[in-house]
Amino acid sequence: MQSNNNKNNRLDALLALRGFACLMVVTIHCAPPRKSIIYDNVDLSWLMFSHGAIAVWILFVLSGYLMGKVFYTKRYTVDFAGVIKFWRNRALRILPLYYFAVLILSIFVYPEVLKFSNWGYLLRVFTFTYHPYISFTAVKFNDVFWSLSTEMQFYLIIPFIYSLIKKRLNNQKKTLITGFLIILTTFIIRGLLWISFHNEITQEMGYAFKYWYTPLIVNLDLFLCGFIVNALIQNYKLNWNQTKTFIAKLITATLIILLYLFSAHHLYHQELWNLPNRSGGWRTLTTILILQPLTAIITSLFIFAFEKDAYHDFNKNEKLSFNTILKNPLRILEIVGNLSYGIYIWHMPIITRTYEVFNAEIPIEAFYIRLTATLILSTVLSTVTYYLVELPFAKWKRK
Repeated sequence: MQSNNNKNNRLDALLALRGFACLMVVTIHCAPPRKSIIYDNVDLSWLMFSHGAIAVWILFVLSGYLMGKVFYTKRYTVDFAGVIKFWRNRALRILPLYYFAVLILSIFVYPEVLKFSNWGYLLRVFTFTYHPYISFTAVKFNDVFWSLSTEMQFYLIIPFIYSLIKKRLNNQKKTLITGFLIILTTFIIRGLLWISFHNEITQEMGYAFKYWYTPLIVNLDLFLCGFIVNALIQNYKLNWNQTKTFIAKLITATLIILLYLFSAHHLYHQELWNLPNRSGGWRTLTTILILQPLTAIITSLFIFAFEKDAYHDFNKNEKLSFNTILKNPLRILEIVGNLSYGIYIWHMPIITRTYEVFNAEIPIEAFYIRLTATLILSTVLSTVTYYLVELPFAKWKRK
């Protein structure tokens, strides 16, 4: 707990969680080897198998909450001018770095996408309708772009969602029931997809992406659970003292860690990820039906615990700097959060181009070298694009 004297130099827990989720994605994409960390005859390698899907789902819940908050706190109004302003600012946040990355990657990393026969594929990238397996013959490109497509599709419908529910979720009971119905509805949709495309989803990564993983409709529970946390906070009447607040934060942070451990263990021991004969697809009902709503619930609880008392605190936090980090070392976690968009975009092409360069005879050594190199290079590149691309366009938002 921070003292009242230090309340303006507090850790942004949501930004730190965003950074943590980004590191989970980078870790699993660097392909940690199996049975490489053995201690006292116990295989601990699964600890490094952070579940990439869980990380993306955490980011979706955070996005849903933050996009809902800008409407609930009246930063944007639900009229023509307010909605256009919201869409414009979202475009200024996402599009500049996205299209800059598309240009650079098309020229230097994935030039095959520029062939005339692949222009339809490139059009899907430009129009945010992309996922890695949109055609029978997949064209190699930056796989993580699919989640940006799904987010942009959600941004288009956010104002309408807010208009639909803002007056209806006027108490805590209605909000909780709505959350339950959202999770139940999406659970049923995923269950129907599992029944209809069971063999395809469990055997082929492409079909798993197409039917289960990437569509907005099967990710709506994540976005909407984060979204309605705003209504829950506004309708919550009980006051917590500092002790209860600290305990709630501690419990929800522990749940996030347990979610990581459980999903990593499941990926390693049940999904059997990264085995030669298990090259793609998702194969267990736990992953298909359970982990996604579990992530939505735990992340929403985390947001509620950390945002409840600070929701209407409009006192600006001290700007992140070397001095503020010295006063509150926990804020170093925010650095990755601030750079997470760039790291998320750049890390896959870096892995693609340097996979054979950063290698070693011992698999675990190769993994550590590859992970370290990817983190350093993607952080450097994201820092450059943060200051040269993201910040200049962020100033346009303020104008």
